[in-house]
Amino acid sequence: MLNRASSLPDAGEYLRQAEPDTFHSGTAQMSVIARKLGTLRRVVRHGGRAGMLEVLKQKLDLRPFLQPPLDYALLAPSALPLLAKHGRPELLINAIGAGVGDDLLLSVMYHELRRRGQDSFWVTTKHPQLYTLNPDIPLVVPPLERYDRLLMRLGTRVVYPWYTSYHPAYDRDDPMPEQHIISVMCQKASITGEITLRPRLTLSDDEREAGLRAPRQIAIQSAGLDAKHAMTTKNWKREGYQAVVSALGTSFDFVQVGSRNDPPLEGAMDLRGQTSLRETAAILASSQLFVGQVGFLMHLARAVDCRSVIVYGGRETPEQSGYPCNVNLYSPVACSPCWRLNSCPFDRICLDMINADDVIAGVEQQVARAGATLETTTDVITDAMITRTAERYEEASQVHQLAWRVLYQ
Repeated sequence: MLNRASSLPDAGEYLRQAEPDTFHSGTAQMSVIARKLGTLRRVVRHGGRAGMLEVLKQKLDLRPFLQPPLDYALLAPSALPLLAKHGRPELLINAIGAGVGDDLLLSVMYHELRRRGQDSFWVTTKHPQLYTLNPDIPLVVPPLERYDRLLMRLGTRVVYPWYTSYHPAYDRDDPMPEQHIISVMCQKASITGEITLRPRLTLSDDEREAGLRAPRQIAIQSAGLDAKHAMTTKNWKREGYQAVVSALGTSFDFVQVGSRNDPPLEGAMDLRGQTSLRETAAILASSQLFVGQVGFLMHLARAVDCRSVIVYGGRETPEQSGYPCNVNLYSPVACSPCWRLNSCPFDRICLDMINADDVIAGVEQQVARAGATLETTTDVITDAMITRTAERYEEASQVHQLAWRVLYQ
């Protein structure tokens, strides 16, 4: 009879295949080794040779070894002509993986690089329409796998402009930014000196003209839960938005923008899910103001010089992500800012503290400012700030990686 246990492969060889990064990491990994062997023995005991072979097939999957060459081969039709025409860039800003709002905020980085005479950089993004007509961006390249690694191999510095990392044990982003998130993103590109904290999106005259849908136009959203990184800690109640439309509907023409899955608002022109990114930008540019919450549309409104009334709550502060030209309805509760995504031990009291009357007063305040130049703020980045930000991010990332392993390995 076949001794199934004795038919196990050499333990060392098996673990080299299964755990190449941890095999030589010391005695701290012995429990991992024991678990791996125990798992394989159980598979052999219950599944016999067929079960063992299936496990080994998975562990010895050649795709991780074959995929990089395949990815580089797919890059060639795009990368080679660009390299031949433009030469190797000094910087690649890799925005793949960013939400569309963060991608838009990177327009500040590009503007500040150009102000400093830096024009040897490429941008890789899934949202190239953000940068149409933008004179600050030398070249936008497609979001293909390993573009960053290819250029890195050629000597290009690759910038990954993330300002926080997700902590799975606490459902929050940290480290909490010590400066405006735009400043933190610019620090990732080693930009120093004064920067202006406002994104930019360039529209054509025709686009702007098409954005006017009503004479007394106010753009409004009712939710933000279809975002790539949706957060209930930012989401104000639909009833609040409806109360604003109902109270002001005879004085203004509300145009509802956002996702088709957002709750509809009675009395508003319904354009949910019916406009492209740039068409939405044009609607905002042609509106007296925007009413909504923290997220992409808030940043998009600022990018096209549209004032806003923003329901902040307390997840983050206006100083961390907002704009002084807006009416920012912030609740300074003791737990704010928490930077949580969806969990809240206090049932989102910071959002419930804000009522429709607060928003209506904000609308009236912004309408009274019509025609005035939008206020802006600046930040001054120092080398010390860049070093501290990098150290805080690296420390948080290591903690988060450990948390992922503990929770889900």
